[in-house]
Amino acid sequence: MASSATAAVLFFVVVFVLFASAPLSLASGAGRAFPMAAEIYVIQTFHRINPRLEWDPSNFLVDLAGQYATCRLISSRGEVKVDRRTPEGASIVGYIDFTDGANSDVNSVNEYLKRVIDRWQYTGSLDTYIRSAERFGCSVGPGCSGRIAASCLFSPGEEGIPNPIEEPKAMAFTPQQYQLAESLTGNRWDRSHFLENLSGLETDCAMIGSRDWPFTKARDFEKEHGLRLLGNYGYERNHGSTPDALQKILRSIKRIDYSKRVGCSLIPDCVYDGHMYVVVSCVYEDIQ
Repeated sequence: MASSATAAVLFFVVVFVLFASAPLSLASGAGRAFPMAAEIYVIQTFHRINPRLEWDPSNFLVDLAGQYATCRLISSRGEVKVDRRTPEGASIVGYIDFTDGANSDVNSVNEYLKRVIDRWQYTGSLDTYIRSAERFGCSVGPGCSGRIAASCLFSPGEEGIPNPIEEPKAMAFTPQQYQLAESLTGNRWDRSHFLENLSGLETDCAMIGSRDWPFTKARDFEKEHGLRLLGNYGYERNHGSTPDALQKILRSIKRIDYSKRVGCSLIPDCVYDGHMYVVVSCVYEDIQ
């Protein structure tokens, strides 16, 4: 009996390890349900905002969310229009997001999703949906050229909910530019992309020739979330090489050694006085 019990335990452990290390694959391009650990974490996180919100027991919203957690939408972030309704006839509203993550095994995907969920909690991006809904479901699409896609659907979805994310004017940095920014600013890049996205709302061609930029969006987030944020920006003539201009800008802007992390964005084609410029802004989280 003892040997049989031991064998059963060993079998369970082997199966668990194989499952945890197995890659999550995408069938027909659609995303899959959150792994169990991420599902539990997102439920707990959303319950802090709306204790009555429940994970859809029918999995209808989970399955439908898979259509939005795809590599096809990997660079998109924000509200999505959902034309379908639940089997009960309730409206649906959706939100899509992404983050860096090259691995597709369950443990890695859980970690990537925790990063995304923490960012949602940090910025309050989904609070409107969470408060108004009764049910929700989420899916993930891993293996998207070094990134993962995530989506959550909420029902009922209030018609005409304003998009909580303002469309940025600027472009996000590439992973190679992350490394360049870290080496030239001396600050750790914000891998949650929160500061990068915030700088994307700030970066503006009007920074050219400006001696002082107010960083209004960053100031609003400071007040709302109790953060300490600092803004920095620069611009340089684009003589046909955006990377060269970017490097000059990052070398020239004031170094802030006492910040925790940084995120930057750029506009490569601002026209000023008949010439093309690259404009960059960076937002730093100050040490509290």
